Amino acid sequence: MTHEEAIKRAEYIGQVAEEGLFEADRNNGYSSKLKDAIHETQIHRLLRPKKYGGFGLGHDTMAEVVRTVAQHSVSGAWVTYFMPLHETWVAMLPPRAREEIFASDQFVSDIFFPIGKIEYVEGGVRLSGEWKWGSGIDFCGWIGLGAMVDVPGQPGGPQPCLVTVKVSEGEIVKDWNAFGLNGTGSNTFRINNVFSRWDMVLPLGAIKKNTVPIGGDYDPNEPVYRVPFGPAFCVGFGAICVGAAQRLQRELHERIRSRQRVVLGMKEWESPVAQRNLGEVTTQVETIEALFGRYVNQLKDWCKVGKTSIESEEEARMAAWRAYISRSASQIGFRSLELLGGAAAYRGDLVEVFARDLLMISIHVGQAYEDHMMFYGRAQYGMSQHPLV
Repeated sequence: MTHEEAIKRAEYIGQVAEEGLFEADRNNGYSSKLKDAIHETQIHRLLRPKKYGGFGLGHDTMAEVVRTVAQHSVSGAWVTYFMPLHETWVAMLPPRAREEIFASDQFVSDIFFPIGKIEYVEGGVRLSGEWKWGSGIDFCGWIGLGAMVDVPGQPGGPQPCLVTVKVSEGEIVKDWNAFGLNGTGSNTFRINNVFSRWDMVLPLGAIKKNTVPIGGDYDPNEPVYRVPFGPAFCVGFGAICVGAAQRLQRELHERIRSRQRVVLGMKEWESPVAQRNLGEVTTQVETIEALFGRYVNQLKDWCKVGKTSIESEEEARMAAWRAYISRSASQIGFRSLELLGGAAAYRGDLVEVFARDLLMISIHVGQAYEDHMMFYGRAQYGMSQHPLV
């Protein structure tokens, strides 16, 4: 698959996602039509190493795929993004686990919060617990669950890990009903005393420090192995925000042009106030486009030289950029809603759904504005930053 072909396939996924957008928002999750579209187009294999049937493309291609889908649906782009994204940590597992998961060609989910209860047994661990925010889990065959684990051969004692199990070994609790991102189907997942082999346990601290797969046996020329794990893993959040903001700007432009303001006795687009407002929103969109472009270009530069380990300040800077992009996109969403008035506020209006969905992204742990601005400031003084993102 080429970059151009990937974008063409993403446009098809986006059309499927937009067609089911309002139903997904009402039903707290997309139907299998979106799952089938992602699987049929093989978008989930974008970043997977070629050795395992993947396309070995870069994060710039994935970002453009996600941005393309986001212009049709924020929740649809979120789910689409996660399917190739989660294969990147599978690529860091020991060879046996990689081969088994990739050979199944099933989608992979994860929930990073290290809250699972661990029991050490021969050959691995037994895991119990309940995790919320399992985005797209209904579509997945595998899931990595967060827990603090003392992994053999890894220094420093217990560290945050993803413990991989089959989704069929646990229970999906259908409790997702949030303010926004309802189409992501981010249900709770619960398991009790499920065994996971050691090769299915990924030490995140080690991978975050240096993007080298456990157990070796990999091609260092594959893009997934040539970038710092954290910033590369989170690139799609900015892509969603930029794509959604671009769609909102177009909606605002078109609706202002067609809107009649009776109290003003004119078409709204003829009003200098409306013209000023459109100019402001367009500039906001262009600002986050530029910052996200810088983010993607930084990943591309690192990929060219194979830089897999970065300083805390560099990582904190990338996180701060994501936080700025996501908060700005959320503000664009609600500003668009405000400017278009009551007609755009009904449930089932694209602007209304996009605004709610973008707010949810802005409060996600990977983009939380206050946290990441603080961590960026801390890092500039040589202090610790966020342990996971």
